[in-house]
Amino acid sequence: MDTTLPLPSRELMTELQSFGLRLADADTLNAGVASRRGGAGPSDHKAVTVDGHTIMVPVHTGSAFASPYVAQAPDANGRSTVMKGPIAIAQIEFPRSPRFYKMQTMEGVPYSHIATLHGADVLATTILQTCIRYESRRKACKFCAIGQSLAAGRTVAHKTPEQLAEVARAAVLLDGVKHMVMTTGTPPGDDRGAKVLADSAFAIKAAVDIPIQGQCEP
Repeated sequence: MDTTLPLPSRELMTELQSFGLRLADADTLNAGVASRRGGAGPSDHKAVTVDGHTIMVPVHTGSAFASPYVAQAPDANGRSTVMKGPIAIAQIEFPRSPRFYKMQTMEGVPYSHIATLHGADVLATTILQTCIRYESRRKACKFCAIGQSLAAGRTVAHKTPEQLAEVARAAVLLDGVKHMVMTTGTPPGDDRGAKVLADSAFAIKAAVDIPIQGQCEP
């Protein structure tokens, strides 16, 4: 007997983002499944694809959390069944850890320290991991944690255009990345980081043709 009770995808996405998702087998789900840790980017959520749409979902590993939704261990393709009590209500997917994460530059810098996978097909980077605002308690943006990734040794302070082009090309060829987001901390000077964004975009576009979104202080 089919015990699956489909839940409309929009409703399920809202529910997962509101209540979070518990993991039936945390060790299995954490092995090889892409996730984000705190820093300059999204919070410590996991990317979850529901009916072709990828969202970031808070994930709990303890039974003390009240989320009624439990994800079973995924199959070899990253597909997982979401349970609500004894009822299977939907199939979701967890994007796998990208293959380009296993590579490094000739200088020995891991590709994952230069750019990271956000969601399922977005390459993201913070070109300058330092900022004149962050370094001043009086001027610091209240929401920003740009220095945490650098302090934890998960990134480098300045990604060069050549490094970004190299990683972007690998991410597209190996993992099907479709577009890229570039942000930057604000350097001293008048351009607020526009020049490093432009230089990086030109280098990336010369290596691989993907849409790029750039963001710096206005």
